[in-house]
Amino acid sequence: MLRQTRQFFSGAAVMALLSLSACGKPDQTPGNGNGAAAESIADKGVQALSCEGPVAKDATAAQLLKAFPRQSREETIPGPEGTTESAVILYPDDAARKVVVTFWDEDKTQVADVRVGRGAVQWYGPGNIRVGSPLKDVEAANGKGFDLYGFEWDYGGYAADFKGGTLGMMPGGCVLGLRFAPPESHTGQLTSDIVGDTQVPSGNPNLQSLQPVLVEMSVGWPSLSAGVQ
Repeated sequence: MLRQTRQFFSGAAVMALLSLSACGKPDQTPGNGNGAAAESIADKGVQALSCEGPVAKDATAAQLLKAFPRQSREETIPGPEGTTESAVILYPDDAARKVVVTFWDEDKTQVADVRVGRGAVQWYGPGNIRVGSPLKDVEAANGKGFDLYGFEWDYGGYAADFKGGTLGMMPGGCVLGLRFAPPESHTGQLTSDIVGDTQVPSGNPNLQSLQPVLVEMSVGWPSLSAGVQ
């Protein structure tokens, strides 16, 4: 149930294997079968978060830890509804490019979610959205308005329905997950119509006035056990 819940709310699971540098030199990308090297973040400045990268759908925890011996580690992280789960953290000590990789199975062989959060400014998504982008920029990237869940609960601020927009049609078969929060400059109470377990249109006047910002971005695939690939 926990993993099914995560799949529904966070856009569920993962990317093409990390093709970035652990020490300023290109690494080989495990899990994609071709061993191709890629430019490091240090060389490129920013890196795309997409179905193709930085972590592959067939990546395993063992592959990641081997590929990035000095730039990865396993950690227990908070999960939905007060739970915890084991994850592989890439670049754990570099907030600008930190990536959290979770898995559907206990053996960590089926990637569930690859995500970046607050401070991870070296990643951009479709339409050049990135952590810190305001709601209006994400609407522009989607080509239209969309729905998100109200704030101030476990799944508050997650995008719920892209309404047929561009962000709901990721090339490569993965699912894009976005989470928003009020801007740090906001003080005071939120209005009741944008709080709680309800879907709120992005065009809601109180949301537009608030202009929440993107605080988490992920890509992934549904669980293989769910019968959807």
